[in-house]
Parts: sequence; structure tokens; C-alpha cells
Amino acid sequence: MSRNSKRKLLKMASRTWLSLGALTVLYGMVVTSCVPHVESKAELVGIPVQAGHAPQGWNKQRLAHARALWIAESFDDGDSFSAGIAAYEMASVLHDPKWARVAIDRLKISTTQLPKFSQAYAWLGSAHALMARDYPVQGAWQVLPGPGFVRIYHVKTAQVKLNVAVELDPEDPVSRLIRASTFVSMPALFVSHETAMQDFAQLEIWARQPDINPGYQDVLRSAKWRMDFYRLYAGALQENKEIQKAKYYWALLAAEAETQELKELGNWKIASLTR
Repeated sequence: MSRNSKRKLLKMASRTWLSLGALTVLYGMVVTSCVPHVESKAELVGIPVQAGHAPQGWNKQRLAHARALWIAESFDDGDSFSAGIAAYEMASVLHDPKWARVAIDRLKISTTQLPKFSQAYAWLGSAHALMARDYPVQGAWQVLPGPGFVRIYHVKTAQVKLNVAVELDPEDPVSRLIRASTFVSMPALFVSHETAMQDFAQLEIWARQPDINPGYQDVLRSAKWRMDFYRLYAGALQENKEIQKAKYYWALLAAEAETQELKELGNWKIASLTR
């Protein structure tokens, strides 16, 4: 094969490679821009929960709550922040990038409406992390130019927004918990897992001594925040191979849970770590 022929072949291969990359990005944009489906009450009731598999029951409960919140707040005159959280929860449970896109869009509006509200930035950052996790073009397709860069964009945007959230209000335990739990679930190549565990360590201190964070002591004493903290910290400890401490926090979750689903989740996790 002549040198000119090789050059033409290489040029043709490069153009094909670039074109395929552009097409996969376009495909990702089309998929994520589609309107997501909101399950009806009947469909949620019909979701099977395997006996002895507590996470399914917990996720079913999360979906039901998110659906109700979305229906209440997704109208034009609804609260964008609440609607964004509802979409986030559905994206998190269903691994559906369409809901992640909706969450990003609604939470962007809330950061514009409430530019000093750290939790809006925290949820927005975490929604970008969900989009990176569930982006519709993954696996070997990422060798093409475009899809991998899109996911990296969402990862880096997540990092920036979550850091902004904590910088806006370092004492807010909700924003710090969102950053910690999001960072610990993302690749260490892009975000600091050390920062995540430092956040969890600070949250652990506040959970034990709410009075030392007077501006948020009511939040720190609330059942909702404590259940979220126990669950997310236990999961992070488990991933970090700190099994005994993880079991301790799963046990706290089971002991203090106000719903049967959370109680069963805590007990199921303890049993799975004891085997």
C-alpha cells in the first residue's frame, strides 16, 4: 500500500471515528432530553419486593415519596428545589438519566432563585454525579471522542458545585452529608475520598454533640437527618472495609428507624456483614 493510500485510509478512519463519537453524544442528548415516566400509585404498589431483600422495600418507599413530591411541586408555580429533589430521588433509585437531567434543570433554577442557599448547590452537584453514573453511553463506546468527555464534564461539575455548597455554609450538615456521600461514591481519580471521610468525621462529631453546631442543632436532632447520616455513613464505612464500625451504624439505623423499611434495611445490612 502506498504512502498516499495509507494517509487516505487513516484520514477516513479518523473521520469515521469522530463521526461516530458525535453520533453517540447526540444519542445521549436525545435520550436524556426525553420526558421521564412517573409511575402511578398502582404501578408502585405492583413493584415486587423479594422476601428478605430489604433494599427493594426501602427503594420502593423512596419512589413513592418522590412521586408524591414531584406531583405536588412540578407545576410552573411549584417549588423548583423540592421538584429537583423529587427528580433526584427517582434518578437515584431508577438509574434513569432522564430523571437526572430533570433534577439538574430544576436545581439550576433553584440556585438562581436562592443563590446563597448551599443545599441547592449540593443537590445540583450530586445530580450531576448521577448523570455521570447513568449516562446512556458507557462501556466500550467511550473509546469514541465525546461520551467519555461528557461524563467527565458531569463529574467535574459535580465536584465544583458540591465544594461551592460547603464553602457557602460550612456548618450546614445537610450539604456536607450530600458532599460526603457523593464524593465517596465517585472515582477517586477525580474527587477526594479523603475529603469525603473528613466530612463524615465532622458529621459524626455533630451527630454526637448537636449543641456545638447551634445554627443547625434542630436539624442534627431530627429523625430525617439522623437516618440519612446513619445509612450513608454506614455505607461509606462498609466500602472502606471498616466493617465493625459500619455494623454499629447499621444497628443505630435499625434501632432508631421510624419506618419498617429502614429498620429492615439496617437489620438486613447487619446480617449480610455477619455472614
